[in-house]
Amino acid sequence: MFHEDMVGNKQLQEAIENESRKFEECYLWLEKHMPPKFFLEASHDNILLVAHAMIGFSLQNYFSQINFKDNAITLCLDSADADLRILSCFSMHGIKNYRAFVSDVPPPFPGIKSNLRIALVFFTEYVETEKKVVNENEIFTEIKKKNPLITAEKLHGLIESMSPRFLRSFTIDRLLSALELFFYAKKEAPCQIEVTYNRDRKDKTIPSMQIVLAWKNAPKYNFLYRIAKTIYRHQLLMSKVNAAYIDMESSQNVLLMSLGLDGMNGGAAWDEADIEDFLQELVTIKYFEGQENIETIFVDTKLVSGNMGNLIKSIASYVHQVLVHQDPNLYSFAHVEEALCRHPELTVKICEAFEEKFHPEKHNLKKYQKKAAAFLTLVDQLDTGHEVNDTRRKNILKQAINFVEYTLKTNFYRKNKTAFCFRLDPKYLDLVPFERKEKFPELPFAIFFMKGRRFIGFHIRFKDLSRGGLRTVTPEKMEQYFAERNNVFAECYNLAYTQQKKNKDIPEGGAKGVILIEPETFIHEEAIYKAEFNPSEDELKNFRKDQKLNILYESQCSYIESFVSLLNCEDDGTLKAKHIVDYYKKPEYVYLGPDENMHNVMIEWISEYSKYYGYKPGSSFISSKPGAGINHKEYGVTSLGVNVYVEEVLKYLGIDPKKEPFTIKMSGGPDGDVAGNEMLNLYKFYPKTAKLLTITDVSGTIFDPEGLDLKILTDLFYQVKPIRFYPPEKLSEGGFLLDLRTKKEQTAYAQQTLCYRKQEGKLIEDWLIGNEMNHLYRHNVLQVKTDIFVPGGGRPRTLNDTNYKDFLDATANPTSRAIVEGANLYLTPWARRSLEKLGVLIVKDSSANKGGVICSSFEVLCGLVLSEEEFVKHKSTLMKEILAIIQNRAECEAKLLLSTYDRTKAFLTEISDSISERINSYTYELLDHFTPRPITDEILLRCLLNYCPPFIRKNYADRVINNIPEIHKKAIISCYIACRLVYSRGLEWAPTVADILPLISNDPQIMNP
Repeated sequence: MFHEDMVGNKQLQEAIENESRKFEECYLWLEKHMPPKFFLEASHDNILLVAHAMIGFSLQNYFSQINFKDNAITLCLDSADADLRILSCFSMHGIKNYRAFVSDVPPPFPGIKSNLRIALVFFTEYVETEKKVVNENEIFTEIKKKNPLITAEKLHGLIESMSPRFLRSFTIDRLLSALELFFYAKKEAPCQIEVTYNRDRKDKTIPSMQIVLAWKNAPKYNFLYRIAKTIYRHQLLMSKVNAAYIDMESSQNVLLMSLGLDGMNGGAAWDEADIEDFLQELVTIKYFEGQENIETIFVDTKLVSGNMGNLIKSIASYVHQVLVHQDPNLYSFAHVEEALCRHPELTVKICEAFEEKFHPEKHNLKKYQKKAAAFLTLVDQLDTGHEVNDTRRKNILKQAINFVEYTLKTNFYRKNKTAFCFRLDPKYLDLVPFERKEKFPELPFAIFFMKGRRFIGFHIRFKDLSRGGLRTVTPEKMEQYFAERNNVFAECYNLAYTQQKKNKDIPEGGAKGVILIEPETFIHEEAIYKAEFNPSEDELKNFRKDQKLNILYESQCSYIESFVSLLNCEDDGTLKAKHIVDYYKKPEYVYLGPDENMHNVMIEWISEYSKYYGYKPGSSFISSKPGAGINHKEYGVTSLGVNVYVEEVLKYLGIDPKKEPFTIKMSGGPDGDVAGNEMLNLYKFYPKTAKLLTITDVSGTIFDPEGLDLKILTDLFYQVKPIRFYPPEKLSEGGFLLDLRTKKEQTAYAQQTLCYRKQEGKLIEDWLIGNEMNHLYRHNVLQVKTDIFVPGGGRPRTLNDTNYKDFLDATANPTSRAIVEGANLYLTPWARRSLEKLGVLIVKDSSANKGGVICSSFEVLCGLVLSEEEFVKHKSTLMKEILAIIQNRAECEAKLLLSTYDRTKAFLTEISDSISERINSYTYELLDHFTPRPITDEILLRCLLNYCPPFIRKNYADRVINNIPEIHKKAIISCYIACRLVYSRGLEWAPTVADILPLISNDPQIMNP
């Protein structure tokens, strides 16, 4: 035993001595061959750990990591892709600081010829205690000259949030530049960047190219790795990287980053890389993540540049939107991507053709046409022996080249952007492989397609001078997102088409914008936030709320910035933005309005953005601005028109709503615009006769057989609360309230939802399982029997081809005698027609919902005539007059609609379309007649003034005549005459323009305002 102990102790002693000798050799080697800056940045303890890691370096395949809670050290052999290999290990970490140091000779291992690279990686949660050594007074004095609003306290807070190693990486001059970029980044979404070229450098340790950038809300995960991939792909090497996140806990944090770059082969960066192409890609890294298949096949293999890889991603989204309407399974997004990746050599030719058409310096239309024709020849020859697959891929590839063919202008080659925007000639729709007119009956005037960070968007307008709302669709789950993605173009088209019919009373044609945001954009940011700050449940809820708002606003800003870059022009149509090849070459003036998920803060931002960049419509670019605009919800402008139709339809059904009781049901909550204001109308105009039996909104559904308390609903409206806040104790016997937000777990796999019920005079809590809850929520508002149904909220296609029978009772009769569509596209055309055949009177959204567009049009007119101060001063007077105009226009159409129905028994929806078509037809025939002629005729000028609200007409007639653009004045006159004639003379009267003009001066309906 003693002998064995002696042997064991001797072996242990030898092992310790051997370990100590190797450790000493490694430590001395590090001291001799690593650069001095390594010993400034690495702590003594960490240097000891590095020396120890070198002992077993060869056993770990020359790649070793030392991991701590909030930082890490990596050792590897130096190579062109060393940074990539290191950073790929930390893709799910927020990286605050990354520094790499390279030895001057290879490490002492047999056969190794590469030098040693040691990387220090500090995560965003890393807190340094080292004291800062910067002269804040000196910095403050210089910053104050450039930014007078900065305070010493604020500057101190900024510097405190930067690590010592970040500050050490800057000279005072560079730090001043970085802080200046920071202030710009707080206001602007695009990357703020400054590039310095050290052309006369003598010290080779100084990078040949240095970049300082500031970026608002840059991702914390995988971001530096993606930057490293881009740098590597452009034949560049990172010599150093330093980063700091300012206001890290805020959703408006700003990333400050310093990059030092050299050529991969040791030369200057500009000698080994296309720097312009690199910078163009660098500033878009944040915005075009995802679609890894395209990156792997095209970009990583260097078949195309990173910028062209982003173009392929955009083309994939566009082609899917074109073909999904033929067959959503055959042309799923995955199948579209597969087709572009299956024959990469063909897809590369699409990119080459695009470059020939749109590169700002090298564009050549003849070369483009030659390449496009050659591409189509190759596609036609595609034959892999699988006919079905070949046909599918041919269709996809042909639509991809059609994208290039029918794009008229794009911001693709702009140097700093947050999204791509493409202005398309709508004639591409005539080349779709299905019957276009069945799905898209009329070609629009213009289509814009946008692709940005986790969103796609469209803007469609049906006439040159057009207006319409911008809505943002924000699905909660990916399943919902995939369904919405299949319909986003159709939704935008149908909304714009409905708007075109709805806009018959105003000079602007119909338009609509839609943004669809992918729901899981911030899931990784949330994971990092949890790891860094260990938040409470309330803090996590606030973080999620802030992130959702931030993503919403960022997507809307990107949409607007890219959109305006293709709109903002001189009077002759020349675009103000650089690096755009424009094949349209005409002015485009678009007017937006608010819609779903458009908040006041964004309305104000869009208005200011338009003014700041000198876009011709100025602040009138978007309506419903707080203060100097008209808030639709505040004044109930849409519901005012809806209520006119409700009253007129009830009268037609033999019910005088002012005197006789009637029953009504609604979708949309008291916190909503259309539904909430209509509940307010019921309380104001029919407090003793209206019985609102049931309501469904996003928070739940409610039913009361005796009618809900309109006073309580009005209070909820003013408190901006949904239906779940209705006091359940106020329900009548047999009533119930399903509260979707109150749940409890039944098992690990199922939840129960709270439903209050009034039974035998008592309020009970009934917890419903998933299927019961879902059935009640989906069917309640459809199944309750009432005189009239008003959809005042809900997504498009809620009542559709597959579920319209849910609106029928057990005897197959409709549960309401009439429907007045307050919500856009709530019913599909098939559902409308099916219910009309069963006797339901349906007033289409294009008639019932037009109050909002009329109001917005008059807001635009006031914005062109009055200053913002004048508008605010006279707003109360103007609003009374505008509301009276809305009510008059609704009454005129409602009376024509119902009188025509009474006489012809045609479907109301058909009559509604006929009224819109007749007015629009006359409007544009008159506009064509007036366009080449100056408006000097006294009678026509009188029509122009008669269109205006009385206050404007009486006090600012000269400004109306002088300030409003000529095309706008002619459109006003044309629509004023057309709608007055149709409303007064009906649909049977069908004159030509030659017949109309002599009648104008003698028609009291036209000449009397």
